[in-house]
Amino acid sequence: MGINRDKAASSFVSLIIAAGMVILILSLFSISKTPDLLVFLTLLIFLFITEYYPIPIWKGISALSFPLLYTIELLYGWGIAVFVFGCMVCLVNALNQRPLRIVLFNPSQLMISFFGAVHLTDFLLSTFTAQWSLFWSAEIRMIGIAILYYLFNNLIVDIVLFLRPQVYHFQFWKTKTISETLVTLFSVLYITLMFLLGSQNRGVVDAFSYIFFFSPLVAIALICSFIARLRQEQNRLKALYDISTTFNAQLPSKNWLKQVELPFLEFLGTDAVLLYLFDGTTWKLAYENGGLSTSKDLSENLLQHIEANSKMVLFNKKSEDNEWVFHYFQSSIKSIMIAPLTIEDEVTGVLLTGRTRTHSFSSVDEQSMATLVNQLAVAWKSKLLISEREKRVLLEERNRIAREIHDGIAQTLAGSVMQLETAQRVFEQKPERTKQLVAVSTEKLRGSLKDLRESIYALRPYPTERIGLHQAIQSKVKAVKDEGHNIQFRFQERGTRYPLSTMVEKVIFDIFQESLHNTLKHADASKVEILLSYSKEQVIFKIKDDGKGFSLFESMIKARQEPHYGILNMNELSESLGASLHIDSAKGKGTEIKLHIPQIESKEAF
Repeated sequence: MGINRDKAASSFVSLIIAAGMVILILSLFSISKTPDLLVFLTLLIFLFITEYYPIPIWKGISALSFPLLYTIELLYGWGIAVFVFGCMVCLVNALNQRPLRIVLFNPSQLMISFFGAVHLTDFLLSTFTAQWSLFWSAEIRMIGIAILYYLFNNLIVDIVLFLRPQVYHFQFWKTKTISETLVTLFSVLYITLMFLLGSQNRGVVDAFSYIFFFSPLVAIALICSFIARLRQEQNRLKALYDISTTFNAQLPSKNWLKQVELPFLEFLGTDAVLLYLFDGTTWKLAYENGGLSTSKDLSENLLQHIEANSKMVLFNKKSEDNEWVFHYFQSSIKSIMIAPLTIEDEVTGVLLTGRTRTHSFSSVDEQSMATLVNQLAVAWKSKLLISEREKRVLLEERNRIAREIHDGIAQTLAGSVMQLETAQRVFEQKPERTKQLVAVSTEKLRGSLKDLRESIYALRPYPTERIGLHQAIQSKVKAVKDEGHNIQFRFQERGTRYPLSTMVEKVIFDIFQESLHNTLKHADASKVEILLSYSKEQVIFKIKDDGKGFSLFESMIKARQEPHYGILNMNELSESLGASLHIDSAKGKGTEIKLHIPQIESKEAF
């Protein structure tokens, strides 16, 4: 069904182009007046400017050229008006590097509309015998041509949009119709003003008169066009900012980019986009939006294409040679751009984007695509590197636990076994000695059992992984209260919360536990304040008590002489994140521990 609709739309476009070419030839043979060169050139220049700098409406653009076109028709006849208008629109589309079908279709559509509007209006007015003044005759004729030109032009566009496979929503039609109606109304009012001024016998009408009168129209077209382009670039920059911000914010997520709506389509100005990422082992679909077909897996053809060509490639039209790439999108997509994500000569992904028109990608689109894939490549590479770092940290932690088991529990068990074997041998000769050996072994086994349980607990998922950082802190505070400690806690959160990496949450919670342990054991405090603050630049964690405090210098010396899980360990934890740890304490003045984690470290991890 989609293919038949596409063929119907293509056939209708071809019909319009053919009819437009016939009218262009007819107009050439219908030229009967020799125009005033200076006035004619003035009107042509203004006509070119209004066509080259259209104003934005709906999802397209519209030119304020009708007052100029009608003036040319009024002065020199419909033949020269249609001929120069068709050539001018064709030239503008060619300068804008539009596809050939668009270069031919747009002027054909406009020539047919104006040709039909002029002749139908003259025919209808010729059937009336009413005696109108010169002003009202010209005014009614102009309004009739403007309305019919608007109706014919929009009817052709509506037929094309209706025949295409894409759904033509009523809301889109309504918005387009209102916008075009406003442009037509403005044109009618502008020409009416020209009639009013012309009816007051202000002297000779020369080129300077036309320059003076149509300069505001051209200025409006230029200003509106420039504002629209600036707004478009502003929206593109905002979309790029939103994409970059979301990249960082979503890096902690395992399903990176799948849980959010990224403005890829707004930034690229396309109709569909697919993103595949390579983690070093497998290719996976990371993001999709618009026009996706049922096939999601990366094909061998695309893999071979990426391996053979790591640069951006355009497929402006579907053919037998490139049919494989169009299988990724619905049949409505007619042109596709493929851009591999490359960093350090390594391909880490590929971005595919498509449009519903053939030959629709320009050099500006290629630059936008290159900017986006560079951002994606850096973000994805960072995610992979940080993932490797986290895996390495976990491996080191497991090795540490293994060493502790080997050097502690295993040695204790071996010693206990030897003692029990000795007790077995001397049981009959030395009963008292046997009791001592059994008692010592029992005590050692109890200690080993405790260490073993702690090791097993260390291998279990961390509290922050199971319930999250905030809930883990609150649970720890509740556990301390349940133990009967007479301390008043205050937990405060500032800023907008965003996801933190597993490693960052673990370090924050470890430092919190160590600080709380020291407070309970040494500080003799009555109040503890806990703060977790989020900002765009960093994450701040602070724990403060009103206890008796301590000398930081003395504690550092003691920590180096007596290894324990204290200040040195907190320093090592903060350094592993690239964060900064500040400890402020003095005897009798309480203690404040503050951890500053830069944004890049707080977000960039699984």
